[in-house]
Amino acid sequence: MSQLPREELHRVARQTLLPGFDIAQQEALHGTHVFVIGAGGLGCPLMQQLAAAGVGEISVIDDDTVDLTNIHRQILFGAQDVGRSKVDVAAEKLEQLQPGIVVHAIRDRITADNAVDYLRGVDILVDGSDTFATKFLAADAAEITGTPLVWGSVLRFRGDCAVWWSGPGAESGVGMRDLYPLQPDPDSVPDCATAGVLGVTTSVVAGLMSTELIQFATGMNRERVGLLSIYDALTSSITHFRVPHDPARELTTQLQDNYGGAACAVPGAEDAAAMFDDLRAGAVAIDVREAGEAAIDDFFFDATAKHYHLPTTVWQEDPEAARSLLDSLQGAGLSDAWVYCASGKRSASFISAFAEEAEQRNITLHNVAGGIKSQPATFHGMPEH
Repeated sequence: MSQLPREELHRVARQTLLPGFDIAQQEALHGTHVFVIGAGGLGCPLMQQLAAAGVGEISVIDDDTVDLTNIHRQILFGAQDVGRSKVDVAAEKLEQLQPGIVVHAIRDRITADNAVDYLRGVDILVDGSDTFATKFLAADAAEITGTPLVWGSVLRFRGDCAVWWSGPGAESGVGMRDLYPLQPDPDSVPDCATAGVLGVTTSVVAGLMSTELIQFATGMNRERVGLLSIYDALTSSITHFRVPHDPARELTTQLQDNYGGAACAVPGAEDAAAMFDDLRAGAVAIDVREAGEAAIDDFFFDATAKHYHLPTTVWQEDPEAARSLLDSLQGAGLSDAWVYCASGKRSASFISAFAEEAEQRNITLHNVAGGIKSQPATFHGMPEH
């Protein structure tokens, strides 16, 4: 006789008809506590699938609120949720899917100070984050506590998925650092503001992650630890790579003090506060973001400011477009221009490419340190949600 409520057994009845998946597996799933980092493009569909499948307890941590630009991939949210806490909305939706589920909505950010404590009593950790900093922090915390880690990432049309399990209880297991021993520089790949993502790709990868988690939690298949799956949305193909345990690697036993953050200020960039003074005085601003980024996060300019838009993809493919812009500034008698993007990286590249030619035209190009993401919300044309 199962200890599951009758209504729950009825709700998941078709799942328990699967070969190798019966009431015992369903009860194991119901008794699993999953901790999810991020109620975003991966976390939303994954939590939806896990709640529907019968996972009995989910903790989700995220300190963000719902923005209109989230909804194309963060499918627990609707337009009516804009401005609300992501974890609160997620909890409501999961409880509608499975009335008996226990959801812990944690409006916080995972840090080196709290990660290990949050994993106490957790059966499986899910990393649905989108930065190197959080991914390496999560992997290290999982290894320190011996918590199995279901890991995923998505960029543009590609998605990766794996189960890692190493540390206490799995000393010879495979951890994420067996694949990535060192944390990459955040500038080594495009940041989330510039790369873009196909919304449905996040759902596909979240589905792969959910499947891996269900197999692991129910004991159906634990041989997939260390198996990296790479999904290509454009070819609908999945490639698998077996990551071996590195016997020479020392297991992580304590967290680093600082895992860094997303791509941000460029070393030596000028104080961005000066840009605002210049813009108020009618200075020149050159936006090198792509058109879609401006739609996501517009920027406020004084009516007297001279504002130009030259996407990075344009000037990189056609340097003459940048030279023509510099000629226009010279013809207008302008001697200073602020160049900006989301993080300060592409604007610095623009300046590096054209500073000499600008100087020949008696124009000085200034970079916005940290990009507009580092600036006060009052300068953004669209309110922060």
